[in-house]
Order: sequence, then C-alpha cells, then structure tokens
Amino acid sequence: MNYAIVIGIDHYEKKPLSGAVADAKAFANWLETKGGVQKENLKLFVSNSEDMLVSGPEIDIAIDRINRAARNNNETNRLYFYFSGHGIGVTFDNTALCLRLWPALINHCISGLDYRTWFTNAGAFDEVLIFFDCCREHDTLIKGNSPAGSWNLPIGNRNPRVLICNSTAYGKLSYEVLIDPVSESNPDRGAETDALPKESESDKKRGAFTTFLIDSLNGDADSDGTGQITALALKDHIRNNFKSHAEKFKKTQDASADTLNGGDQILICTVPVILPEYNCIITFERNSNITLYGPNFESVWKGDVVAGQILKLPELAKGFHQLKDNLDTTVPPKTFINYSPKTISYERF
Repeated sequence: MNYAIVIGIDHYEKKPLSGAVADAKAFANWLETKGGVQKENLKLFVSNSEDMLVSGPEIDIAIDRINRAARNNNETNRLYFYFSGHGIGVTFDNTALCLRLWPALINHCISGLDYRTWFTNAGAFDEVLIFFDCCREHDTLIKGNSPAGSWNLPIGNRNPRVLICNSTAYGKLSYEVLIDPVSESNPDRGAETDALPKESESDKKRGAFTTFLIDSLNGDADSDGTGQITALALKDHIRNNFKSHAEKFKKTQDASADTLNGGDQILICTVPVILPEYNCIITFERNSNITLYGPNFESVWKGDVVAGQILKLPELAKGFHQLKDNLDTTVPPKTFINYSPKTISYERF
C-alpha cells in the first residue's frame, strides 16, 4: 500500500514564494494518477493567505495516523514525503523545512533528518521516498524541530529501503523559474493543439526541480527505454541532466539523490516507452558560425547562427560533444555530455 504526505508553502510571513503550492499540488496529482497512492492515503498540506495552516502539530498528527494504518498492513508499504518551500541547510544530512510562521518565528521548522528517522523507525514501511524542493543555505541559528513522541525508537523489524532527493546541493540555493513554453522549452509548442505539455512547460512560476522531477517520473528518467523507472534510474537522470535543465533558465543549481539500505532497487513506477523527437536542444547566445563535433571529433552539425536561435537535434549520439565558434577564436569551445537517446539535454552557447 502506498501513502503520502505532501507539503507546499508559499505564504510565509516574510519572503513569500510563488510556486511551492502549485508544485505540491502537481506532485500530489502525480501520486494519485500515476504513483499508485489512493486519495484516502494522501494528506496534502498547502498554505493560503487566510490562515496559519501548515504547522508542526498537524503534520505530526497526519504522519502518526498513516504510521498506525500502515503497521496493520502485511503487504509492502511505501511512504512518499514531499516538501516545497523555504529550507535551511543545518548539516550535510539535515535540512530544516521552514513552516508557515518562519522567519518571524526563527525556528518554526521541522528537521528533515529527524522526520526521516521517524519514518524508518516506524515499523510501518518497506520503502521511503523523500523529495525536498527547497534551499539548503547553511545557517547555524536554525535547528529544526523533531517530531513529537518517541520518533527515535525503532518499532518492529522493518528496515526500509530509502530514496532521498534534494533540489540543490548543501549550502546552495534552490530556484523558482518562470517557464515559457514557447521561447524557452519548445518553440513549436504554441502551434500544436493536440500535444500534452510536460510539467516543465507550464507558463507559471514553478520550482525548477519539481517540474523536472515530475517529467522524470512521467518517462524522462527511463533513459534505457525499459518502461521502468527505478530509484537508480532517477538518481542517474538527476545527476546527468538536472544541471543542464536549470541552465536552460539561466540558473546554477545542481540537485542530488541518494539511497540507503538498497534503495537503488526501488521500482518507483512504470511508464510507456516513448522516444523523444529530439534529444538535444541548443540555444545560441551569439551571432557566428558554429560547428558541433561528436564523440569521435567528427563534425555533426555546422552553420551560421544568430542570438536566440534554437537548434533541436534528433538522435544525438551518446558521449562527449563539443561546440566551437569558428569566427571568434577568443571564445573557448564548450564540451558537454549527451547521456542517452531517450533523455533531452539542454545547452546554451
């Protein structure tokens, strides 16, 4: 049985966000429609402008109820825990997840590490999947509150496999981006009437990581075309492709994913096997003549370009590629890696 706790907070007393609630709702929708979580087993917490919801006690109560229900199931139980909002990097392993009244109440946060410990100690789950879309800038003043009760005492003998995904590296920022489906993601999308847009082709402000995550779980992370997305496949996809996804919006952000207790083997979901029409999109930032070289330093493409021009390449080979400016010798060549025919990479040159 699958269970989920999903939290999204925009309405902070100071430093409000724009996309965290939308991200949480989008991830909750994926969980219900494709992630195998029944509505009654999903608890969604989102902030609004009229009250002070999304506090520690109500989250603890919801988790405790899920723990009790899951312990009574002898089948394989999975818990999803998702948070989108402000975050603080307490240590490399611990992110404080900022709740509704932060920073007016400086420590109105929960400890991501302590809550992960609670999930693994609960004696209720065989798989725990954690996703944090928040900043991890270090702040020694923040601790992050622990769950109520005996969260650090193991119950039973379940030792769950764990996947932990962070939207950014420890000490770094995580960004919301305004995603324009025409100029940034797919310049032909506006002319289509029957195509289903990706999560990352919204025209609203959204978290760069969550939109990438949902697209990954909808099929982008199936780089081998097996129709299965495992935790290992998602880890590899995040490591290989998220940084270029962020660069598409002129942001420097590098997400991470880690597993514990054999978590690589978690089969997250199955997807249809669909190969993309293009597997590399290059946006040019100069007026010049450019050559693209392949893994064996063969010329793959050459032509005159103008600033803002987008080149979409079908079936670009796996391996190292290099872009070279043939007119301006002061511009160093740019090397990038194309990881698979299935995965779209984004480059700017």
